[in-house]
Amino acid sequence: MNSLRTIAHESLCLTEGPYLKHYLHGRFRLWNGVAFTGSSLPGAGFNFAAVLGAAPPLDEILPVAREFFAITEKGWGILVEADAGHPIEAEVKARDWTIDEDEPAYVMERIRNPVSALETGFLIGPETRFPKQKPGFKLGPDLIIRYVQTQLEEAVYHSLVAMAFGAPFEFASQMLPTIPYAGASDIALFLGSLDGSDIAAAGYSRSGSTAVVWGVATLKPYRGRGFGAALSRAALVHAAAQGCTSASLRSGPKSRPLYERLGFRYVCNHRTYAARPA
Repeated sequence: MNSLRTIAHESLCLTEGPYLKHYLHGRFRLWNGVAFTGSSLPGAGFNFAAVLGAAPPLDEILPVAREFFAITEKGWGILVEADAGHPIEAEVKARDWTIDEDEPAYVMERIRNPVSALETGFLIGPETRFPKQKPGFKLGPDLIIRYVQTQLEEAVYHSLVAMAFGAPFEFASQMLPTIPYAGASDIALFLGSLDGSDIAAAGYSRSGSTAVVWGVATLKPYRGRGFGAALSRAALVHAAAQGCTSASLRSGPKSRPLYERLGFRYVCNHRTYAARPA
């Protein structure tokens, strides 16, 4: 489990995400064991100081954090491994900081069977049509998954994800990167379409040899039919072809059965406490 925890911590919190350079004010800093991630995106879920190992006490972290997050308009936080006994969590609790996010972290230690996945239709070309499925497999023969290659397709991806998650217009517009992902070697996006309509999406970014899966979304009328799993598998196959050997992600507890079926294991919760005003 320690190796899985290391993958989760390193890939999700302690290394610079390649997506940061695509966002206004995207920045990253390592300081005395604390990893600071910030951007123009709102809230502590996007602007946090990750404290997951040996680190200075909170009173020494706070001045550095306040300087780093000075341009953050809608709050920042401190991320810890929930209930792991880290002294920083005890300190923020003692100061009545509230929990902003509490997300389970999952890891696939080795991406499973990319060759067999290719044989069942998860191809690495720009587009693939699924063949006849095994009995009980809920994917119809008309699902098409394509690798996003243009800015127009990327705009469709972001719009679909925002719609699937019910994001308000203001938040959805802030999620659009200022520099497009299209053409980036360390980020890949995928769209799934049914009967000519885009209905599902997934993406991943590279963190060393780990594929960090994110943006997995299916429009509400099409949920429960395996489309999110299909897009996730396609992302993993693509990542394996690019040299990734492991994968990680954060998602809500309701998605645990889905990701465990794909081969991920629950590792821990990454909990973010919202910083109180100075």
